[in-house]
Amino acid sequence: MIATVLQLDAFWHYGFLQRALMAGLLMSLACGILSPFVVLRRLSFSADGLAHASIGGLAVGLLLFETGPTPGLASYAASFVFTCGVGLAIAYFSSEERVHADTAVGACFVAAFALGILMLSLRQSYTAHLEDYLFGSILAVNVLECRLLLGLGVLVAVGCGCCWRWLGAWTFDEELARASGIPTGWLRYGLLVVVAATVVLSIEVVGALLVMAMLILPGAIGTLSARSMAMILALSIAVAVAATVAGMIVSNVTNVPPGPGIVLSAFLFFVAAFFLQKFRVRHGLARQPGS
Repeated sequence: MIATVLQLDAFWHYGFLQRALMAGLLMSLACGILSPFVVLRRLSFSADGLAHASIGGLAVGLLLFETGPTPGLASYAASFVFTCGVGLAIAYFSSEERVHADTAVGACFVAAFALGILMLSLRQSYTAHLEDYLFGSILAVNVLECRLLLGLGVLVAVGCGCCWRWLGAWTFDEELARASGIPTGWLRYGLLVVVAATVVLSIEVVGALLVMAMLILPGAIGTLSARSMAMILALSIAVAVAATVAGMIVSNVTNVPPGPGIVLSAFLFFVAAFFLQKFRVRHGLARQPGS
């Protein structure tokens, strides 16, 4: 018990642990806000495609602008532009009605992901860090990445606050929102762009393969446990933050990777929320979804 307390106390004495915790909390804020909209608008697979495509964008940025394996501002900018381009390609292919949206997502993200692996393999120094890009390396987060995540968190929070009424109407009934004059097309593209930015900046924290969990699980828990949009959003943010803190503590105490620890903590919260909702429905304490 004493050893555990001493290990937790390390968060206040080591700069890299403080940066890791700060980056995780900022990522949790952005993902917690975006997650309900991703879940309710059924954009999970699209966001998954962007997460995989971001590897290709990061590889382009590293090869064009960096001499070492650590991404810089130019690399993140290139990855963001590339990932947004993949998102636009998905929208273009699926708009022709010859290709379903899930097929367009699968085709584009597989190509982008394969391109990223190919380009990263061109230099041995990058190949050695491929696991970090896939599964994250939150303990190696630097000041630049913390600042970028802070800017992202502020942007997402302010954007959600300014467009709250539009987002609420669009999330629950797109047809009615469109008939009411709400620019649903701009909201969809805007959400995908912000998701792309979140994915790109979260690579270093939980990795491209695990960031999807943080964009899905908090929102899924919120929709299971609450009925109003405000409560869903509040629960989503709370779960994302709690999962990050729990994952960091477990990682520091047991010496396991932080990224998977954060994701598994969020999944445990999801399992608990699922069975709690099932218990409430069975005993007549809550209505079943859709009733």
